[in-house]
Amino acid sequence: MKKSLLLLTLLSLLFTSCFNSVFYNITQDVPPEKATVSGIINSIARYTIEDQEFLVLAADGGIRYKSANTEKKSEWYTYKNLPFELHHFDYSASKHQGEYIIKVLSDDSYIYILSTTYYQNEDLQLSCPDVVSIYSKKISLNEDGLWNEEGEWNKVISGKDYFKFSIENDYVYSDFNVFSTNSVQKAHRKAFIRLGNTESYTKEYRTPKYFELKGDSYSEYTPEELSGEKAEKNFDSVVYFNGKYMFINSVASITDETLNEEAKYIYYGVHKTLKYYSVAGGVKTAIENCGSPISCLTPCSNALLIGRADFSDDIDYTTGGIIKTSLTDGVPGSKLEDFTTNAHIQLSESYYILCLLNAIPGKPELESTFYASVAFIGAGSNSTAGVNYDNIGLWSYYPSRGNWNRE
Repeated sequence: MKKSLLLLTLLSLLFTSCFNSVFYNITQDVPPEKATVSGIINSIARYTIEDQEFLVLAADGGIRYKSANTEKKSEWYTYKNLPFELHHFDYSASKHQGEYIIKVLSDDSYIYILSTTYYQNEDLQLSCPDVVSIYSKKISLNEDGLWNEEGEWNKVISGKDYFKFSIENDYVYSDFNVFSTNSVQKAHRKAFIRLGNTESYTKEYRTPKYFELKGDSYSEYTPEELSGEKAEKNFDSVVYFNGKYMFINSVASITDETLNEEAKYIYYGVHKTLKYYSVAGGVKTAIENCGSPISCLTPCSNALLIGRADFSDDIDYTTGGIIKTSLTDGVPGSKLEDFTTNAHIQLSESYYILCLLNAIPGKPELESTFYASVAFIGAGSNSTAGVNYDNIGLWSYYPSRGNWNRE
């Protein structure tokens, strides 16, 4: 079931009242840097304005953005011109106010916000997502090279008639998803909506329909699946490959596309299994068991970084962490490789890895700029590693710094 999206938004409500650290992460091998981007970060979108490439996400303060080419953690800016008030709980009125940003996506021209309101479910005694909306805007630059704060957002699609939820055994499940290619090359970026869920607990929601976001509108879309994969399940990600948009039944998929080269391989996770695809070789299995479900991927020229997160209903602690395998001419290795950086210590299995991104792919691992977002539930994993609420948010690796640390 695809409940991870809703789980993370519900977790965000918990974390806002629990930021006093209980645990100290004794395994940190370098002095921690002061956090500049915190919160539950479900996506990092690439967005190009004129000829400038930006990274965009939803975190503390709403929408945050920075140049993709900078290694300075201080250069994150906050975009204040939002189409709604940010979510908070009004204790005097005992009700939820505003909207929570679930994720930010993009295509070749527009930024999209996926957001939700909340209501208090008295039967479950939970704060539950209510009305989901998608907003769009084409942003320009001002004379200082920053995002222009003027102009209105478009409400593309909104309402309970489209974005459905199911409740089962005191859990809230999303019967939809919104995802994008997030391609390195601007021309290959598209964003899509899935309404429906083949595994929904509500029978009438079990026939998904797909739509392409087109700025201030959307239209129905017939997805083309990755060759060799069965089509009767949900698509939860998409990549641009060999001139087509290929849909994959996985939350984690990516290609080896760079700014100057077309993709030769697709990499994706099927639960704990790492697979890859090429036109000549079809679908192949690289690693059968990565230890925990694969949640995200990002490549460089000589390695594939693998984020993990187990969102299973029957687990009450976090199991995740980052691992990697080698890439040789684009082909992933058949076993896991050790990090020479401190990635496995800072992004340990005590944390969910929600997203990974290589800012400018094509370089070797130690010469690349990486970003990762982390979160956890309970007391982290059942390992000896501790967790720290201050670690929830964005982490980065810069070649100039030589280690993974807080962004």
